[in-house]
Amino acid sequence: MAADGLIDQYLTALGKRVRSRSDRHDLLDEVRDHLLSAVERLEALGVDSPTAERRALTRFGQPKLVAALITEVPSKGNLMSLFLARHLPAMSVAAAVTWLVAVAVAVYGQTDLLATWTPEAYIVSSAVIAVACVLTASVLVGLNVRATGELDTTTILIALIGIMSAVAALLLSWFIALWLPLLAIAVIWTMVRAWTMHAGSRPFAVVMLVTMPLLAAAAIVTTVIGQATRLDNAVASWIVFAGLAAVLAATLVDVAVRLGRRATHARVSVAG
Repeated sequence: MAADGLIDQYLTALGKRVRSRSDRHDLLDEVRDHLLSAVERLEALGVDSPTAERRALTRFGQPKLVAALITEVPSKGNLMSLFLARHLPAMSVAAAVTWLVAVAVAVYGQTDLLATWTPEAYIVSSAVIAVACVLTASVLVGLNVRATGELDTTTILIALIGIMSAVAALLLSWFIALWLPLLAIAVIWTMVRAWTMHAGSRPFAVVMLVTMPLLAAAAIVTTVIGQATRLDNAVASWIVFAGLAAVLAATLVDVAVRLGRRATHARVSVAG
């Protein structure tokens, strides 16, 4: 039996990248068994133990890539988890496009900048904003499932907050002090989890952790000032909303690009 010093080091590095998964111990045990079996086969062919370990580890792949492959499959194979994990890039793109459409539609439905405001335009803009909230909440759930490997309690709470923001946007889209902070909470919570789990893009996580609280605060302040002074704050509210939509759209596109590249690299690695 080969000494497993290098294998232990590898498992430690891999464990750090999948430590948020509930089934991480089972995963690491399976990896250890696979690597030790590979080493034993090489030793049976006359390869010395240190060389056999290095070859087995090289063939298995870098911890970063293996962790990426592992996160492609949730630990609990329910249909919703599998769907969210596999279709995140497309969902992210759809959410980003919907936010951009919502900004354009809100010009007519939330303000009278370009045309006379009508109830019909308001209803349409509210519906589009609500759809954007739902799609974004779905992406947040998918990101959490990928990071943890399961639909845990925190992920469910984030989903509920996202749904609440969508309902609030559908019924009271003009009252951005309600639905926008709710959505911001769901996004911030997910970004904090991604940061602590070393998942996702650090630069975008920093941007979101800074801008989302500011946008939530701006939404509240704008609404309070409008209600207190009885002034028409529709344009100011739209500007805050447009800022939110721009930040979310950029982040969602980044998510789609990163996940698309990761999936491509994973397929190439498996094919090789």
